[in-house]
Amino acid sequence: MMHDLGDTIRTATLYNTLDVRVDRVTLPNHLRPDEVLVQVSHAGICGSELHAIEGYEIVAGNKPSTPSQLGHEYAGIVTRIGAAVTGVRVGQRVTALPRGNCGRCELCRNGMAALCRKVVPRGGAWADAIILPESMLYGLPDDVPLNIGALTEPMSCALRIVDRAGVRPGVNVCVIGAGPIGLFSAVLAKHAGAAKVIVSEPRASRRESASRMGIDIVVNPKETDLVEVVRQHTNGRGVECSIESVGLEPALSQAIQVVAIGGTVLWGGVAPTSVSVPISPNDMFMREYTLRTSWGGILEYERTIRMLQAIDWSPLAHEIFSLDDVMTAVNYSRKEAAGKVLLSMQ
Repeated sequence: MMHDLGDTIRTATLYNTLDVRVDRVTLPNHLRPDEVLVQVSHAGICGSELHAIEGYEIVAGNKPSTPSQLGHEYAGIVTRIGAAVTGVRVGQRVTALPRGNCGRCELCRNGMAALCRKVVPRGGAWADAIILPESMLYGLPDDVPLNIGALTEPMSCALRIVDRAGVRPGVNVCVIGAGPIGLFSAVLAKHAGAAKVIVSEPRASRRESASRMGIDIVVNPKETDLVEVVRQHTNGRGVECSIESVGLEPALSQAIQVVAIGGTVLWGGVAPTSVSVPISPNDMFMREYTLRTSWGGILEYERTIRMLQAIDWSPLAHEIFSLDDVMTAVNYSRKEAAGKVLLSMQ
């Protein structure tokens, strides 16, 4: 049950490294004709936001800007609409894109809208409410709870990772890093028909989550040689698809080491600009593996929402904190989380 918003709302703002505070701001009296006011129910803590909070530079030459509002993974209920809005109604349960592509640039017109560099970002969902254009909204089915609906954006990123990694029935897959994106990717790969899914993750709580979600082989890389485990389970060949979801060494290099001849390496973690990886052109040539990356999931929302219905994601969406305890939630995400940490606005 959502509460009355009133004239002011809470919103979480990044002021400095490891300094996020909850402020109160006044809601605008009027919406633009195409805008919608969404009362946020749950919002996720994304790894990219953790990078910003920790002060990582993830865009070359640009340190995280401060002060800045946080939050782009969320679900909620439409409470007000602009005069020209026709596609959503007051009271409708929705989720939203984190940004809108321009639709006019060369990338957009060549089927690469997810890579549009003229995007209209609309963050600030670590708040009681958020205002955004109707075009960025997606309705949620009645059988998708709002805490699960808040998984749509990171799940769409994982779905694009699985697509670009070339996962298909019968292949073997290794996922390195079982944070939310890695966990989602592993489960989606399993449901796409992968014969074996091997997950490597040092955090015990995340390994337990992977096992709970039906992953076949879960490895602690601090205690076990991942490359040797992959060889044992693939008759020495390696996996057809390796997925890295950390953005740091040694995960990036291990993704190359475990891939089979002719396979695909997918780097899906957000790496700080200071990270570099040694690659042997001769090894790449001789093994003819494909190295790909994946960023975002703008075009995958419809399919993602269907997967929210098809799979029980509740074991990965129960770590919920109040917005008022945002820094506790952030530190828990950094050090202890088993799945996707959510902020509740109730």
